[in-house]
Amino acid sequence: MSKKKGKAGKPTVGRKRAAAKAEQPAEAKTKKTSAAPRAERTKVDLEALRKPVADAKSRMDKAQAEAKELIEKAQAPVGEAREAFLKALTPYRDACRKAKADCEFSGSRGENVSEKVKFVVEKTDKGVRVMVKGKPKTEEVIPLVVLKESINKAAYAYTDKHLGPKEEIGNKGGSLSNRLRAILDS
Repeated sequence: MSKKKGKAGKPTVGRKRAAAKAEQPAEAKTKKTSAAPRAERTKVDLEALRKPVADAKSRMDKAQAEAKELIEKAQAPVGEAREAFLKALTPYRDACRKAKADCEFSGSRGENVSEKVKFVVEKTDKGVRVMVKGKPKTEEVIPLVVLKESINKAAYAYTDKHLGPKEEIGNKGGSLSNRLRAILDS
């Protein structure tokens, strides 16, 4: 796009500026507006724009309330059906346990892989003392050198030795490694 120089030496772009200047009446060029009328004009414009926004917000709030009501209405039969299922399942599951038969309905949660254990972890001068809570025979001090190499390897070695392999006990080593990491960071 080429720039042309106007009368005052200022660059103009094409003929748009000249056309825009020609459209302005002579009164508009000489008349200056004060700050007070401009503030009133802005206030009127804001009020005119605020009303549709407020209306749209109230419609949105109403639609959200209706949607929430529909969701609650749809979930009610599911809750009732779940209660009926659990009511019928309990005696059947008890009968399966007494007969030592497998129950094909496991309910909402599967059985745990192993018993729940908690670890007692304490920082010492030579390393970290670890013990399974309630089992004093599992007490062991893991040296800091071993922990600096790999906290995870040390944790899984401890759980394999005192609790059993991961396939049988689950992720107890991960739990212990988190505890070890927390005590070393403190």
